[in-house]
Amino acid sequence: SDAIPADLSGNMLARVVSLWRAEDGFRGEFSCVDREIPLGSASLSLIYALFVVEGASSPGVLLHEFARMLKPEGVVLVLSLNPWSPAQFRWLKPPASSSSNRLERLSQEAGLEVMRRQFLGPFWPAGRPANIDPRRHGVADPFRAARLTVLRRREAALTPLRKAVAPVSLRPGMSAG
Repeated sequence: SDAIPADLSGNMLARVVSLWRAEDGFRGEFSCVDREIPLGSASLSLIYALFVVEGASSPGVLLHEFARMLKPEGVVLVLSLNPWSPAQFRWLKPPASSSSNRLERLSQEAGLEVMRRQFLGPFWPAGRPANIDPRRHGVADPFRAARLTVLRRREAALTPLRKAVAPVSLRPGMSAG
């Protein structure tokens, strides 16, 4: 995006790569398809997927690509339309990823662990102003416009094993000191 400089200083992000959904893949700094994103393996710390997983022809393949590109302990933020939201009435068909269970199952198959789930966005009850405070939880939360799923690539570290110490056998007349 022109609004965000490519190289940020200090402790901020080192590089921002911006891609958007177009036809059968992504466009932006480069053009690619979901299964062949030309970024190095284990090269990203954060992936922010804003309404792209549900538009993928194969969401599982895209999530595998996300897992491949992430560094160990890297995070994917998946923001998607909530299929239970009344906002869905403005479209004639529901989004492709119609359940959070499906997204979570595909994420786990790709090697990503679900860290958090949260409904976001407005909910407009009749006759009252919109409630958009994400800290407030209520009975209407499952009907908010979007949902956020936070995924993390976990990689089990190797556990060092101690070298077994050979037992010492003492001969008669010897001491351990």
